[in-house]
Amino acid sequence: MESLLKIIVSGLDNAGKTSILTALDKKYDFEKDIVQLKPTIRVEYHKMNFLRNNCIYWDMGGQEAYREIYVNFQDVYFDSTDLLIYVIDIQDPERFDDSLGYLNSILTFFSESKMEVPIIITFHKFDPELKANEEILANIEELREKILDEYSEFNILFQQSSIYDIISIVQLVSYGLSVFDKKFFELSELLEYYIDLFKNQALIIFDHNGIIISEYYNDIKPDVYIELIESIKEHLFLLKRMEEEKYEGNFDFTSSEGMLFSYLLKFSIKSETFFVSALLKADQKTNFFEKFPNFLDDMKKILSQLM
Repeated sequence: MESLLKIIVSGLDNAGKTSILTALDKKYDFEKDIVQLKPTIRVEYHKMNFLRNNCIYWDMGGQEAYREIYVNFQDVYFDSTDLLIYVIDIQDPERFDDSLGYLNSILTFFSESKMEVPIIITFHKFDPELKANEEILANIEELREKILDEYSEFNILFQQSSIYDIISIVQLVSYGLSVFDKKFFELSELLEYYIDLFKNQALIIFDHNGIIISEYYNDIKPDVYIELIESIKEHLFLLKRMEEEKYEGNFDFTSSEGMLFSYLLKFSIKSETFFVSALLKADQKTNFFEKFPNFLDDMKKILSQLM
């Protein structure tokens, strides 16, 4: 039975909320769209299907005038929230206090209304060139500790994201959606078991929208991780182009980077299309494809229960 999920995407103005949803929708060639974005007026709605869930993303404009309206009419805007994605611009330390104050007003409403809402807080605009920036990293840790100390009763997951790192955007949404069913943990355990059996580097399951349903990585070195991320990007771009072109052929896809091979394998359950992305070395290929049918059967059993 399908369900409807209300997902609030909130934060201050210019935090990057609409950019995140634009990048998620486009997957590639979205930079020009983001440059042209105008401030969100009140609330914009984005719909996305995820397994048996119809997800409605409430993209809430972050200008001060709108925030005052949301706070004054919290039962209208925040009631029945299934997931909160709260966006903090990590490049704007002068507004950290304002952002924490707005977050407090939302979480106070959840607490007083006895709403057990899972929360993802993303430190956004954590662009690739900032990943070794000591000041940025210190700010992230300080904010994280403040939030955990203040709101220990909530189930909060922290992320870092950037529109220049599409994987971080996909993972941000994927992890949020995975809190709604314990079967996702069984799926993760299954991937962990099979990645040990395959002896390969990565296993990732996508739906037809390119949303990661589950993923598991072996202990990989930094240079291999870079190749892995590039292969996932390639697969996301390919999925989006297939969707746009309504391509009906065989989607099995192979590319090579150095000593690693990346495979995108299509399968279907109940008329829904899914993909497995696998990263492996040349000498792991035979073992992988010999055991893959068993993996596919086991995976379908769990996914069928999520649909």
